[in-house]
Amino acid sequence: MPSAVSVVARSYPDRIIGIDNTLPWRLGTDLKNFKALTQGNAIVMGRKTFESLGRPLPNRLNIVLSREKIADTDNVKWAQDPETALLLADFYSICKGNKQFFVIGGEKVYSIFDDYINKIFLTEVFCGPINGDAKFDFDFPVDEWFYRFEKEFPKSPVDEFPFRISYMVRRKQKHRDRMISEFKTRNPLFDGNWELYTQELSQKAEQEVEYAQLSFIERLGG
Repeated sequence: MPSAVSVVARSYPDRIIGIDNTLPWRLGTDLKNFKALTQGNAIVMGRKTFESLGRPLPNRLNIVLSREKIADTDNVKWAQDPETALLLADFYSICKGNKQFFVIGGEKVYSIFDDYINKIFLTEVFCGPINGDAKFDFDFPVDEWFYRFEKEFPKSPVDEFPFRISYMVRRKQKHRDRMISEFKTRNPLFDGNWELYTQELSQKAEQEVEYAQLSFIERLGG
């Protein structure tokens, strides 16, 4: 199955990710990176995060995990439970030939999908101590995770605070399996995509995706 990847920005040192369902900072460069990472992919989020965005993010499949029903549109799909969210993300990713999908928050959603996450793009914002009502309170011990990339960014006209982007990979990755029939019975359009996807889903292909993402981060901020 496609890799599950978290994208998260938190304060340093308090690990705050939100105050009253809003971001506690303005970071234009980090938002540019978020857009580049997630465009064309499935993104999984909770209802509060979806509402905080103000609109569905374009050129992405917005999968909203919520007990309350969310109206489906062309690029918004409601998932009443985590398993449905994973199925929607897997189906969309495979049909699009994508090697990964993204979990983008909030606090509860990060916790729900923690066991499925193999890669994390973590932005740590050096804003000093702040109070907030949502946290990303996870550690990344070196025996479980290794750092593939880090880059520091200074405060700038478009970035309210200095920050650092780190890309981490789980040392012992957790692989998920599904029966092919599970997809085919839900949508016959999937039949024509499976062989093509399995041929392309190689280590080299995944490394190419990763290389493109890291190259973009290196170019950010000049």
